[in-house]
Amino acid sequence: MTANKAESDANNFSNKIANALEGIFESVALTRKQHFIENPIKRPTLQDIDSIVKSYSNQNALIAGATNLIPGPLGMLATLPELVAIIRNQIQMIYDLGVAHGKESNLNATLLLGLFSTVMGEGAIGLVAIKGKQLLVKKASVQVIQKVIFWLGGSISQKLLKQFIAKWLPVVGAAAMAIWARQSTINMGKKASEMLAMDIVTSEERVSEDDIPS
Repeated sequence: MTANKAESDANNFSNKIANALEGIFESVALTRKQHFIENPIKRPTLQDIDSIVKSYSNQNALIAGATNLIPGPLGMLATLPELVAIIRNQIQMIYDLGVAHGKESNLNATLLLGLFSTVMGEGAIGLVAIKGKQLLVKKASVQVIQKVIFWLGGSISQKLLKQFIAKWLPVVGAAAMAIWARQSTINMGKKASEMLAMDIVTSEERVSEDDIPS
């Protein structure tokens, strides 16, 4: 595979992730809110935090472990539906943790996107910031949100391609995916819970498109 072809495949994968992420944060915010309205008995509390993280991490390990990996970097394209399912579960986990912490009124798409990018280890890209014991949520236009999602798609694809580039034997690859999915979800849950324990404050500051990496 030539360098240009490899770069083209990576860009294709990145764009597909970004397209899949479009609207997913808003969708999770709406569907989980409706879920808890219709099922108030299932509304989690602080005592449920560990079980929330465990449940979603186990779900994601099962999803990843069931993938049929095709040898070579192009095989990652075939795993896109499973990857999107894992990401959606991780976002839902963040929402559920927010409910457990009593922050449901703050759980909009912008906060979920900011938290998700932060707990992924990619930085909040200016959408959220920690100030003392407060979590500040900044305002962002639709254009800024779209640019953040496009950037996030590229960041996710680069991380996955680097992590699994040497693990493409089918059985080993699926096992590696399952381990990654479970552990990354656990790590994200712990970080998200710590942030959601803070007082959440809406800032008047707006995020500019220039603040988002190209």
